[in-house]
Amino acid sequence: MSLLEKISTSTCSLRLKNDWLKIFTCPIPSSDFLSFVGVATMDAPQHAVLALLYDVDVATQWVWKTREMKVLKELSEDEGRIVYQLVSAPWPVSDREIITLSQGYIDPETSEVFIKLECRPDYLPLNDKYVRVPQLEGAWNIIPLSENQCRVVFRLHIEPGGEIPAWLANIAVIDTPFHTMNNMREWVKKEKYQNPVDAPFKKSSRDVIKQYDQFITE
Repeated sequence: MSLLEKISTSTCSLRLKNDWLKIFTCPIPSSDFLSFVGVATMDAPQHAVLALLYDVDVATQWVWKTREMKVLKELSEDEGRIVYQLVSAPWPVSDREIITLSQGYIDPETSEVFIKLECRPDYLPLNDKYVRVPQLEGAWNIIPLSENQCRVVFRLHIEPGGEIPAWLANIAVIDTPFHTMNNMREWVKKEKYQNPVDAPFKKSSRDVIKQYDQFITE
């Protein structure tokens, strides 16, 4: 069972709630670092969110604390892409490098899209300037609600590596989903994201990990 499937509202805390966004923080067995679940209603079509997520060239302008993001390799069809991300950390903590395998799936019956993020820390040689994140698991679920509205569920757990106190990371854990999804809310309105992106998502209802119903109704 993946980490995403283990997260439950029974152990999570609702940290923020407004008319369009809820953010939960959740303890993870065997980790001192909290994960988060963000649930947002976007007044934009599903394909606008997908187009923005696929456009890594602009990630530094809306993904919280991201200094750099680039595609290292486009894999064969249905296998996803390898993505590099450099994240700023507050002084005196070192900035973090994150390398992930990003794989997309679409449920052919409901049109829900699931983008799975898995860590690939050994894909590049280590860089002495930064700390390489050793473990990460996350996902985006984008569920169409109507022609011009969708629900976005963003889940993430990171083991940041290096010397960073868990209490410090846990204080700031809601900053990433709050600022990222708040920025997304504005960016998906841009004209360039109104046309569907031709992303090679695998059609498979079996591979779409949901496990978020309780967070929506909480």
